[in-house]
Amino acid sequence: MEFDADRSEAEQRSFRTGILALVLLFAVVVSLQIAGARMDGAGGSAAESDRDLALRSGDLYAKFSLAWPSPELDSSTERAYKRALPLPSAYRRLGVLSEYWGTSGRGYFDRLDSAGRRLHLSSKQIARLRREKAMWLTIFDHKPLSARDLPGYVRRIRALDLGPLTDIAIYEVYRRAGLAEKAERILDAARSRHRRAVTAASGLLGLLLLGGMVGFFVAVRFLAANAARFTAAPRSRLDWSAGVSSFIVYLAGYIGLGAIVEIASQELGGKLVDACYLGMLIASAFAAYTLGMWVLTCHLGRMGLDWREIGYRTSSAARDVLTGAAGFFAALPFLVLAWLVTLALAATVFRHIPTPEQPFQEFVSRGGALSVVLTFIAASVVAPIVEETFFRGVLYTTLRGRMGVWAATAISSALFAIIHPLPGGFLPIFVLACAFALMRERSGSLLPSMACHSVYNTLQLIFVALLF
Repeated sequence: MEFDADRSEAEQRSFRTGILALVLLFAVVVSLQIAGARMDGAGGSAAESDRDLALRSGDLYAKFSLAWPSPELDSSTERAYKRALPLPSAYRRLGVLSEYWGTSGRGYFDRLDSAGRRLHLSSKQIARLRREKAMWLTIFDHKPLSARDLPGYVRRIRALDLGPLTDIAIYEVYRRAGLAEKAERILDAARSRHRRAVTAASGLLGLLLLGGMVGFFVAVRFLAANAARFTAAPRSRLDWSAGVSSFIVYLAGYIGLGAIVEIASQELGGKLVDACYLGMLIASAFAAYTLGMWVLTCHLGRMGLDWREIGYRTSSAARDVLTGAAGFFAALPFLVLAWLVTLALAATVFRHIPTPEQPFQEFVSRGGALSVVLTFIAASVVAPIVEETFFRGVLYTTLRGRMGVWAATAISSALFAIIHPLPGGFLPIFVLACAFALMRERSGSLLPSMACHSVYNTLQLIFVALLF
């Protein structure tokens, strides 16, 4: 690290105290993540994570199979769902698929409530599964369904966790009520929708692969052209104590308010709908941002500085946004490599340490117009603004006053990665955060890193919306 030696003893003490405070704060973050993973897993977290992954794989195969039917995809779908057993969501999917394929699914539906007991679900949840089992056995009985009961069945099916098989179940309900023409229209619409989604996702993936290949050469040229800049001596007018104190206030507020939202969600259970939960998360992020910026503004005023010191400036907004988009493609090859290494580690070193999923993906896959809109606002607008302000704006700028580009980049990026789901999220987020920091250093503005951050989050959500 390239530390500036010309510092007074008081400044050195402030530096050591700030580093210790950062280390302690992030130790708390890691501890909270570990504790949360243990609570969620309840001793079987690795197996639960494997089942969730198998269920998602089955949904992906099912979407492809519905878009372009083939025996191979059907077999892959069935095998994936069977790996997800004894999840009730896997049993209901296998039951619906069996009936759709012309075989009986009663054996799967019969095990819904017993699966709940095997997973140690609450008595209320098991009772709901028992009522659901009765519904499926009635639907797939040999007797035709009454048209009068159709709206109730459709409503209950839509409320269940059936992923891409929701329309297949509704198709079966209408078919068994003797409304064959209506059933076929539902099936055709579902197949067309899945075909469009898979085609769009495949096209987007192709564009990303092409962009990644071009991005590799862009990244090499960028690093070579800026080698001198990236080995420059420490430089920043932002006082160490000002930067660290405002960052700690922000992160403590973010963690504390986020914990309150999670506790409220747990206490209220299903009563706190997705939109309310997302609204509370957005509000807590802005509240933490406001607290941190208030502390920073007080310090900046005393130093004769303003917000431009942390990167709130641009000479051309359009150019900076395009720089951020180009930066994403430049980082893409390294990001893909990081994900491949992460997958290898997840299958070996971290085999029994599952990584929690980001909740935003679940909100998008569940649907609901308001929830989807709020998810995109939270992930693609709020998170890039708030997180870039404090990690690349405040923390990175503060570190640059004491050390060189690479040391400040590595430390700020590692701390940023730590607040994301561990262990699987660390390496990809670290690589991406390094790209954010280098864009911040090169441009002097936060707008490129905000744009790059937004592109990454938005693409993730688009793929989830298209494929799950």
